[in-house]
Amino acid sequence: MNDKNKILEVLKIRHKFCYIFKEKRRKKEMKGVVYYYSATGNTKKIAKAIGEGINKVFECMVVSIKKATPTEAMDFDLIGIGAPIWYFREPANVKRFIYQMPNLKGKLGFVFCTHGAMPFGIFFSMCPLLQKRGLTLIGWKDWYGSVEQVLHAVKPYFTDGHPDEIDLEEARKFGQEIAEKAKRIFGGEKGLIPSIPKGKKAPPPFKPYPIKEPFPGAKPERYVDLSSCKYPECKMCIEICPAKAIKLENGKIVFKKNCFNCSLCDRTCPHGAIKLDARTQAIIRTNKIIDMQKCRYPECKICIEHCPMEAIDFSTSPPSFKHNCEGDDLCWVICPTGAIEITNIELTHELMYKRILENKENHPFLKFLEEEEKMGRFRRLVPLEKVGWDNPIYKIKKTPRFLIPDCEE
Repeated sequence: MNDKNKILEVLKIRHKFCYIFKEKRRKKEMKGVVYYYSATGNTKKIAKAIGEGINKVFECMVVSIKKATPTEAMDFDLIGIGAPIWYFREPANVKRFIYQMPNLKGKLGFVFCTHGAMPFGIFFSMCPLLQKRGLTLIGWKDWYGSVEQVLHAVKPYFTDGHPDEIDLEEARKFGQEIAEKAKRIFGGEKGLIPSIPKGKKAPPPFKPYPIKEPFPGAKPERYVDLSSCKYPECKMCIEICPAKAIKLENGKIVFKKNCFNCSLCDRTCPHGAIKLDARTQAIIRTNKIIDMQKCRYPECKICIEHCPMEAIDFSTSPPSFKHNCEGDDLCWVICPTGAIEITNIELTHELMYKRILENKENHPFLKFLEEEEKMGRFRRLVPLEKVGWDNPIYKIKKTPRFLIPDCEE
């Protein structure tokens, strides 16, 4: 055999092995995981339905973020992450989970969320950090959900009743479609990978929604306690900021004017080094105390078990709420004895509720939902005349204000 024939024979063998390798990869049994955080059960329902859809194509686990280990994401080919919208972004514990994930290069992913009336900002916040972790995003979806813990919201609320069976069937279909797409992409069809929406024409979840008036504490003064800050060893605040508004200047961490006050930096700082001015601190979120005459701890630990940031500390006397408390008030609505009390309700949710009533006829939530309904993206399950304008959640006396399902199974 001459040299030319030898070269041709080697090329044929290489081509054969490449083909076999590609076929094995294409036929490889993929594995998926759906990570979720659910406060009141909406996101859990959607996550489980998505998982059912994926399981029609290949094996998929559905795991609560509160029980998950970020590094275990490496064991899966398709990774979904879902959460409710809080403060027009994902909850701080979800951001922290994403930040702690390993390098996911070569993995495919998708994001999803549940929300009340305004589905803004969450994917704008989530997607860049997931991409930094190497995840290739191939899909996204949002669903309306009932509102149970936003204390200035009224009951019944505009979006109550969601997600219903129609929503869940839509989630199953989404899961199956995303799994089928993932298999095709792993098979070599890279053209199926979508571009991340950006700019003015992007869907609402991809648009930032700056926290501004009438939200209390809309223009805070933040500063860094240098005695607590671990920069440059820790750069978490800089790396997670969705607005890229935190930078190092003359050896100090500076908050730029484009900060839209999502509060993720001070909520997630592991050292509690990011502080707010006293005025803002008093109004930007609820301040809580625990009445130990009513509290059943340690027999009852429902507030501790469901706190997304592990922010309730019973080792102090009296019990305290740490700097990373999200101010989401889930603990207040689920406490069976009403032991958790809010001391600044008139500066926070009561103020917000009054402003809602003042703008009742032209509230942006109503206008947005009207447009969504016209476009077929919102099904109204609560008629407008049934909305409980006179019944804000913070005025509910019966405890628990919301009987929480097991959201962490």
